[in-house]
Amino acid sequence: MRVLDGLKQTILISAGLMSFVSVASSAQTGRDDDAETIKKLNREITEALLLHNDSDPLERLALAQYLVVAPGGRIETKEQAVSGADSLDVAGMEISNEQVIFQDDAAVIVGKLDIDGTMQPMGKLPPMKFMATFVKTDGEWRALSRSMTPCAPVAVERGVC
Repeated sequence: MRVLDGLKQTILISAGLMSFVSVASSAQTGRDDDAETIKKLNREITEALLLHNDSDPLERLALAQYLVVAPGGRIETKEQAVSGADSLDVAGMEISNEQVIFQDDAAVIVGKLDIDGTMQPMGKLPPMKFMATFVKTDGEWRALSRSMTPCAPVAVERGVC
């Protein structure tokens, strides 16, 4: 009888652990999907603005209170970011080293942005690091803010940016 009780207990514990692992795995899979969505949205906004001077994705995906810290250090509203697209002359760009972190319904994506082009009045754009914040609103991820920091020349020379 004790052997059967021990066996039942082992089966129940194993079943409980398997359920926990399954739920934890599902939660991670959901976050992995969200991370891919954030990367996709970030690329959609960035490529449209930089390569095509197209502000539609930004207008559609950014919240009304969206703010940008632009490469020159200027803080811009959504409207200013949209109207600033015509100050860009970009032949190509590459986003790399993306990382996404989450807290509840907020996500932050960071990465590197290499741009082959110019922005008035700054001139040629150096490599940059970016950080963008997205929040889930009514089940959809929306852009809340972005910051773009030009890499210091010494950081570029040393290969850390």
